[in-house]
Amino acid sequence: MMRFLLVFLSFILLCSTADALPRLEVVTEEWRPYNYLDENGTLIGGATEKVKRVLDKAGVEYEMQVYPWVRALKIARQKPNTLIYSIFRTPERESWFHWGCPLLQPVKEYVFTLKSRKDIKIRTLEDAKQYITSTVRGSVGHDFLVNQGFEAGKNLDVAADASAIPRKLLAGRVDLTMTTEYTMFEALKHIGMPYDLVERGIEIKEVDTNRACFAFNLDSDPALINIVLKALEEDNKDPSVVQP
Repeated sequence: MMRFLLVFLSFILLCSTADALPRLEVVTEEWRPYNYLDENGTLIGGATEKVKRVLDKAGVEYEMQVYPWVRALKIARQKPNTLIYSIFRTPERESWFHWGCPLLQPVKEYVFTLKSRKDIKIRTLEDAKQYITSTVRGSVGHDFLVNQGFEAGKNLDVAADASAIPRKLLAGRVDLTMTTEYTMFEALKHIGMPYDLVERGIEIKEVDTNRACFAFNLDSDPALINIVLKALEEDNKDPSVVQP
């Protein structure tokens, strides 16, 4: 009886705490297959499902919006009580947010090109500088390539939207892109093109260790952050949940 009473009181306390919390604004970009809009304009994907599950478990009120990555990042850095996902946790970004990790299992990044492009020979990242690589502005890939000496307008094509990159690659407007196998497969599937049109090249091991997380604006309500992080921890430990 006492145990039941304690559980009941904890539930009441949790509900009361959640009711007092501010509304959370959630922002993201289109990154297949983790967070993207389906044909009906509904935000779906493995990361989206997990974020919704965690926020529902936390009992917080929230609204989700999709933006180009640079805009989503700007909103998350400037607006209190905003959460952004899926975002890689890097040393450069560490001080920008309060972090919730991990959101996704580790993913490997590769350089991709068209299988028909027999003229392209890449054994190292330095070799890729001879060609044009497309990446999303403000992404981890963009930051990494710039740090490695790639230059916009010379050997780096910077896109505002990830969905434009496969079309550029297929049209021959760019030579390479850097992404995961899952993302490339889903991006090509979305535009009705087979995965076997592209060829996976070298693995970019330097970015493999980055963790995909969600992150809160630094001025977000501490109680809001704590209740969501606790729900994330419980979700990550739940053996019955298949993690994306």
